[in-house]
Amino acid sequence: MNQKLEGQQLARGALGQAEVLFQAVAHLGPAGAAIVIFPFLTQYVGAAIPFLLVICLVAVLLTALCVSSLARHLSSAGGFVAYVGQGLGKRFGFFTAWAYFLYDPLIPTVSILVAAGFLEQALKEQSGLAVPWWVITLASLAVVHIVTYIGVKQSAKLNMLLGAAECVMLLLLSIWVIVHVSSGAHSLVPFQFPRSGSHALFLGFAFALLLFCGFESAAPLAEETKNAETAIPRTMISSLLLVGVLWILTGYAMVLGFGIENAHQMLQASENPFFSLANGVWHNGWILVAFALINSSLAASVAGQNAGSRVIYALGRAGVLPSALARTHPKHKTPHIAITFQSVLNVVVSITLGLWLGPIGALNFIGMLIAIGIIVIYILANASVTPLFWKRYREEWKTLPHVVVPVVAVGLLALAFYFTVWPIPPRPLSAAEAFVAVWLFVGAVFAIFLRGRMRDALERAVSMVYQARENAVLVAAVDGQPRDLPSTATMADTQCE
Repeated sequence: MNQKLEGQQLARGALGQAEVLFQAVAHLGPAGAAIVIFPFLTQYVGAAIPFLLVICLVAVLLTALCVSSLARHLSSAGGFVAYVGQGLGKRFGFFTAWAYFLYDPLIPTVSILVAAGFLEQALKEQSGLAVPWWVITLASLAVVHIVTYIGVKQSAKLNMLLGAAECVMLLLLSIWVIVHVSSGAHSLVPFQFPRSGSHALFLGFAFALLLFCGFESAAPLAEETKNAETAIPRTMISSLLLVGVLWILTGYAMVLGFGIENAHQMLQASENPFFSLANGVWHNGWILVAFALINSSLAASVAGQNAGSRVIYALGRAGVLPSALARTHPKHKTPHIAITFQSVLNVVVSITLGLWLGPIGALNFIGMLIAIGIIVIYILANASVTPLFWKRYREEWKTLPHVVVPVVAVGLLALAFYFTVWPIPPRPLSAAEAFVAVWLFVGAVFAIFLRGRMRDALERAVSMVYQARENAVLVAAVDGQPRDLPSTATMADTQCE
């Protein structure tokens, strides 16, 4: 019996519905994503940004329906690892864990590089201040580390504040722009099929999909959430709808304020259109946009750190990763070793890539890793629904939600995957694609040849499901046969024998 992990557990029931909702909202990064990615999308669909966002929202909602159905039955800090492992088997669960390291653990890097690159430029242009991007990056990562280290409740409360603030700012700016443009400027063109054609639309769809990554980020917090079986699935759908509708409104305001006929030239503008629009409707409005950008990057980073560290913790708890990563702080009840590991990883990746490619170039490089990684994970999660409900929850079986919706969702994601990787982009994005290809190939080889202790550890990782009952036990369901483990301490001992 290994006593090292006895009593090593997360803060059970620390989070309520509102807190996990804003975990997902903050991970989506409403303001930061809009400010950075919306202008980029105009090169594909011109003024039809709202149309593209509607298509993406509907497509991702199909995946959210699949993932939420899994979360309703499989509450676990392992998140997608547990979903895929129980639906498709432990080897696919291992491959999901391997692919996951292309996603949430790197969210702080991509979110903060967004703010650092744009703020360095905006501060220099608007106020003459020269603040290097790496200073902003290191300071922001330090804040994220401290906030997530001292407690999930504290970080969730901060995300509620930051998430609400960025949503309100984005909503006010959008309404202000729409109201103050001339009545003749209003048009339904932004909601119509883009003039650039279907191929450009598919390319835009592949990149816009990255916007909606994060709706599922509350899932790894299941063991710290009250009534996780209902709160987590509800969060996935409601966060998507809340942020999706806000983005559609914001996209309409952006192309309206910039000019519908000129929208395709947005990337060639001398400054980001959101800074221009804010200065046009408010005196020194760029300050509010800059604040929203910082706010959004911090909120998304905190959310990504919370989600990523819980998955690392779950893999350490099962023995897939070193057991030290499963330790929790005796006072804060956070996976402090996993959080520290993730913070160090993000410092190394952000500074290394930032020095090589610059902050915006590094953002594009990491964005490619995340885009491919999350598409693969979403495809595997959707594919898990049919076998899982057929084998384990036959009494709930329905053709539409358990066959039709997953098949359509996988098809749409496969389309996005194709247009993400082909045609092969120029360097350094082609180098990012090559890295992902090698990473996934190595993961697939490891998954195929799993043996011995690693196989047993992975089986534990995909089978541990937290049940929020009065006695709060962890249930292991191996090969479809559930076994109640009498206590968290016993579970930890069993896993580490």
